[in-house]
Order: sequence, then C-alpha cells, then structure tokens
Amino acid sequence: MTVGALLSAFAPDVTVLLIARVILGLGIGGDYPLSAVLMSEYANVKSRGRMVSLVFSAQAIGLVTGPVVALTLLAAGVNHDLAWRLMLGLGALPAAAVIYIRRTLPESPRWLARVKGDAVAAGKQLASFSLGTATATVQDKIVKQPLSRYWLTLLGTAGGWFMFEYAYYGNTISTPMIMSHIAPHADVVTSTALSLMVFAIVAVPGYFLAAFTIDRVGHKTLQMLGFFLMGLMFLLIGAFPVLTQSVGVFLVLYGVSYFFAEYGPNTTTFVLAAELFPVNLRTTGHGLSAGTAKVGAFLGALVFPILLHDYGCIGNF
Repeated sequence: MTVGALLSAFAPDVTVLLIARVILGLGIGGDYPLSAVLMSEYANVKSRGRMVSLVFSAQAIGLVTGPVVALTLLAAGVNHDLAWRLMLGLGALPAAAVIYIRRTLPESPRWLARVKGDAVAAGKQLASFSLGTATATVQDKIVKQPLSRYWLTLLGTAGGWFMFEYAYYGNTISTPMIMSHIAPHADVVTSTALSLMVFAIVAVPGYFLAAFTIDRVGHKTLQMLGFFLMGLMFLLIGAFPVLTQSVGVFLVLYGVSYFFAEYGPNTTTFVLAAELFPVNLRTTGHGLSAGTAKVGAFLGALVFPILLHDYGCIGNF
C-alpha cells in the first residue's frame, strides 16, 4: 500500500499510474480480510459485531479526510496537476504507520491453535496481549474444513457484497459528477464541498450508529434493513422524478440512501464475511467475498458515468 501510494504520486504517465494503483489494490486486498478477521477472533462474542464494525468505521475518517485534503489544496491555489499527486501520495502515511503498528500485534490465538496447532504459543500470546487478564482454553483438534462445504455461505457473503458495492461505488465515485449536474455553475471546490457534506452529515453517523447497535439489532437483520431502505430511496429517485425536481429533496433522498448504506450493508458485509467461515477459512472467505465485491464496484464505477452521460440526472436539474 505504501509503495503503491508513493508510485502513484510520482507516476510519469497513465501506464505507470495504473500499475501503481494495481500494487496499491494488492495491498488493500490483503489488508481487508486481515483487519476484519484479527478483530473478529480477538473480540468477545457479545461485542464482536461492534468491534469489527469499529475497525471498518475508520473508513469514515478516510471518507472525510480525503475531500478535506482536496479542498485545502484547491483552496490554497495548488496547481491541479500537483494537487492530485499530493492527494495520492499522502495515502502512504497511514499505510506506513500500519507497518509499524501491526508489528506490535500478536497472531490470532485461534489461528495459532486451531490451524497451526501451536496451542502453547497461542496461550502465551493471549496472556501477554491481555496483560494476564485473559487465558486460553484450547481444543487440541485442528480445523481443516474444505471451502467446498461453504459455497452457499460464500454465495451469500460475496453475492450480497457484490450487489451492494455495484450501487455504492457507482454512486460514491460519481458523486462529484452528480453534484456538477445539480449545480452546473459550481466550480471544483464547491462540488467537492457538496460531496463532503453528504459524507460528513449522513454517512459518518451511519457507520458509528451501526457499530454501537449491530449486536442488539442483529447482524443479518441490520443488513436486510439497510438494503431495503437503500433500495427504497433509489426507487423513489428513479421512479418518481417529481420528487427530485427540487435539489433539496434530491439531496435528502440521496443522503438517506447513504445513511442506510453505512447503517446496513457497507458495515455488515465486512462483519459477516469475517465470522461465518471456520477458522481455517476466515481470511480466505472474507478475501474472496471482498474481491468479488470489488468486481461489482468496478462495474458500478464504469456504468454510472455512461448512464449519467446518456440520460442525465432524473428531474433534469
């Protein structure tokens, strides 16, 4: 991730930039399942949803930080060619911090004991990490479940995640384009500020509300609720143009769809894929689910601008 971010900032042409983004993608693709599963296997059962959701909620900080950095650079009059390079290059800082911080974390005791068969190391690491407040009672049986037994589970985690990210990333990446249609006379700074408002006002609270209610509402229940209300907002926007002839009404519906994306499948897809597979398949199942989801994200990001160009925004702003 660090190398990919730095290479992106110094890319001399589009080809090198694409290669850099692939390198960055490999790093993100590796970290997604590791972040989720490490927390899932360290968390207590009653608070697992909250703890894994809080890990994912750090994304909300990034969603706000990115536009803030962009606004700061643009408002300061930084040349646009330099601005995007700085934006991409700054991504190396949190990635480099992770390299240091992760070195202080022990391996998952569950993985050490149930996959590697090293119950002694698992017990010692857990005792050390918890400062002696937790002890491990380890079963001797090694888990060697085949992935072929969990195709239906994988279909649920990967399929649901794919469908969500098709809609979510299609909208998210194209939000500045939507804002430029809503306010065609606005400059880049204004469009970026509108995008930031949507994220900060409705998306960020959704992340953290999900984290602190998911274990009471239920993981699957929250996912279904979020999908339903997201879909309802999209239906209202698409099927009833009269409701979106007002910029204010459109922003409310669009904002509500974002709230229930975060207070719903954007959080729960991350959580469910980290807890539904046996210990020897958790990172594999999560990684396959996240990778399948990113295919949906790619398709959404590809198709949305084409539809926007051919059909414009509903309501003819």
